[in-house]
Amino acid sequence: MQMQSGLHGKLEELGLDEILQIVGVSRRTGILTLKSRGREAVLQFRDGLLVRVTSTGFQQSLGELLIRNGAATPEMVQQALAIQQQEKFRERIGTILHNRFNVDLQVIEQTVREQISNVLMTLFAWTEGSFDCSPREVETVDAAYLDPVQLILELGDSAPDQLVAEGMKLQQALGADEGHDLVEEVVELTPLAPKQATLPPLVIVDDDSALTEAVAEAFGQWFEVSPFTRSEEALVKIDALFRTGADPVVLVDLIMPKMDGTGVLGGLELIQLLHRNFKGLNIFAISDFYHADAVQELSDMGYACMNKPRRGDTKGDQFGSFVQNLKAALHLNH
Repeated sequence: MQMQSGLHGKLEELGLDEILQIVGVSRRTGILTLKSRGREAVLQFRDGLLVRVTSTGFQQSLGELLIRNGAATPEMVQQALAIQQQEKFRERIGTILHNRFNVDLQVIEQTVREQISNVLMTLFAWTEGSFDCSPREVETVDAAYLDPVQLILELGDSAPDQLVAEGMKLQQALGADEGHDLVEEVVELTPLAPKQATLPPLVIVDDDSALTEAVAEAFGQWFEVSPFTRSEEALVKIDALFRTGADPVVLVDLIMPKMDGTGVLGGLELIQLLHRNFKGLNIFAISDFYHADAVQELSDMGYACMNKPRRGDTKGDQFGSFVQNLKAALHLNH
C-alpha cells in the first residue's frame, strides 16, 4: 500500500472494512475506486461520509427502491427520468421527485442511505483486486449519507467471511447477477482464529522504522507491541483494539508526513483524529525537534511530548534515556 496524494493498494492487503475506517476516521473527501475481476465500483465520500456508491457488478436505482418502498409510483419515476433526460441531467432524480411530485424529502434521503448500504454490502465480497482513493470535490444529496465507521461498528465482531456471506445473501435477495463469483470468493476465505493477547497493547507510530523496532524490543516484556510507520495503518489497528475492548497505549512521532503526503506534522494530525474519535486513549507524543505551537496544542488536548533520540540513534545514551523516561511515564519497573 502506498500513501502519497491518495490511498492506493491491493484488496488482498487491505480489506474494504479497513479502507472504510481509514476514510471515515480521517474524514476524507474524494473518490474511492475498487476494481476486481473485471468489475468496478466507485464510492464518493465527503468529510468521511459516504454519499454515493455505484457498482458495475450490482446496480440498484433510487427509483426502483422508492417504488418498492411505496414512496413513488412507476409512472412518477418514469416521468421524473424523462424530465431529467430533457434537462440534460442537471438535477438528480431524487430532487425532481421531491420538487415536482411532492415525494417526501426525508423518505428520499432514507432511501438513498438504503441504496448506498445495499450496494456497499455487496462489495465486502471483493477480496481481490485494487483500490485507489484520490482527493476530489464531490456533491452531496441533501442530508443523505452513510457513516462508514458507524457501519463497521454496527457490524460488530463479524469476521471477514461473515461479511462476505452477508453481501452474497443481499445480492441474491435483491436479484444481483454475480452470485457465482461471490460463492467462489467465500470459499477462498480462510477464517483466522482470534489471537488471545496476554499483554496490554502498545501501538508505536513513527516513520523511523529503526526506532520503532528498537522500542518494540525494549518494551516487549511489558506490552504486545504493534509498530507502524504509517498513520493510516495504525488507525485501523487502534480501531480494531477499541472494538475488542482493549485499552492501548499509543506512542506517536510528532514530526512525520501527513496522511495525504503533505506537511511535516503528521503525528499531530493523527493525535487529533485519535483524540476526536477514541475518548480516554493513553497517548504519548515523541519528537526529536521542538515545535512550540504543536506542543501547546498537545498540552491543550491533555497530552505530553517527550524528547526522542535523533534518527538512527538506537544504541547510545540518548536512546537509553528515552527508554527510561518512557518507562517512568508508563509506571513500569526498571
